[in-house]
Amino acid sequence: MIEAVMYVALGFCTAGLIGLAILPAFYRRAARLTEEALRAVNPSSYAEVRAAQDQARARHAIELRRVERQLDGERSKAARHHLEAARLRTEIDELNRSHKSQISDLETKLGSLHGDQRAVDLLTSEVTALKQKLADSEKALAESWKLPDDGKIETRMPEKDEDGSDWLPAADTMTLATITGLEAEVATLKSRLAKHEPIVAEEIATSAGKMEKSRLSELEAQLVDTNSKYVSAQAEVTRLSHLLSSAGAGGSEPKEELTDQLEELTRENAQQRSELNNKERALERATGQVEKLKIDLANTPALSKLREEFRALAAKIAGANAISADAKDAKSGEDTTLPVAEVETALVEPAKSGEPQPGQKKRTQRVIVPGDKIKKPATIKVSVSKVSPPDENSQAPKSADIASAAEALVSRVVASNRKTTREESAGDSKAAETTDTSTGTEPDAESQTKSVKQKKKDVA
Repeated sequence: MIEAVMYVALGFCTAGLIGLAILPAFYRRAARLTEEALRAVNPSSYAEVRAAQDQARARHAIELRRVERQLDGERSKAARHHLEAARLRTEIDELNRSHKSQISDLETKLGSLHGDQRAVDLLTSEVTALKQKLADSEKALAESWKLPDDGKIETRMPEKDEDGSDWLPAADTMTLATITGLEAEVATLKSRLAKHEPIVAEEIATSAGKMEKSRLSELEAQLVDTNSKYVSAQAEVTRLSHLLSSAGAGGSEPKEELTDQLEELTRENAQQRSELNNKERALERATGQVEKLKIDLANTPALSKLREEFRALAAKIAGANAISADAKDAKSGEDTTLPVAEVETALVEPAKSGEPQPGQKKRTQRVIVPGDKIKKPATIKVSVSKVSPPDENSQAPKSADIASAAEALVSRVVASNRKTTREESAGDSKAAETTDTSTGTEPDAESQTKSVKQKKKDVA
């Protein structure tokens, strides 16, 4: 037992001595490997230190160059986006100007249509007034042809007025003047109808309709182009947003600027979309107004009925002329002697030319002043041609002269309307100028007071 313990202790001691003998070799190996590892990691000479510094500098330069290239790419993208945004803005401005011009053209056309409607209303009112005047003149004519019981026309001696006018026209003279005036009015109305019927009925209905249709087609085409441009702009915005989202994380500030620009572009596109919708609604309203005006023009009183009424009036006046001719024939044998002056007058056409018509004869009345010496008794010699219904040969020059007179009258009416509109516009401009001058004089007075105060300060 003791021997076994002694052998075990001896073995441990021997193993410890052997381990102590081998341990320095292991330690030297570990120190050598550690030293080699440290030398491999850390530079041990000045040349190695310089080489490590150069390597770090080269690595840093490469990384810096890569970042600079990314920055240049982002800047070029931002410049392209700026150019695209400017191009879209110019296109939007051009579209706005074109839409404004189209709206102004439609407004002017609506104003012209309103003016035509007002002209038609004015002509209808004039026709009604002339019809009323014609009825009054017919009543006066009927009253003037009423004879007394003995069948003779009464001729009264006109009394001498204070101003020296000692004669008055006889009943037949007034009747013939009334008939002539009625004929002139009928001819004027016929010429007006012949002149304004194609303008109101055909030109407004055809030319205005064609122009409005063509204009509407052009506006629809422009609206389609605008919508296509808006869609392309939206596609460009989405593409730019995708490019921004797919861009790297190198340039945060350019990305923020581009996102702001894209948001602004989207807002502008939405605003332009709303403006386009408003303009489409305005265009629809304008087309509705145009159609309404066309319907109103189509529903005006038929011009054929007016022509028939005027023909009936002309027939009535022709009958009155025949009655007056019969009365003159019955009265031609009698001498109506009146101690009054003979008056020489001529029936002239109602136009302003002052020349008698070729189909009419002259009615002469000679005036003899009471102070002159008269050998024969003063008599009124009235030589009136028989008023016969107008035939085809004499009616042609008469209708031509009356048409020219009607044209002159219509031109006068148009000129007076234009004059009133010009006076109104001139009054508005004068009022604007007075307001401008009143506003401009106040700064001048203030500047003068300031200069005076400054001079006083300088003197002090």
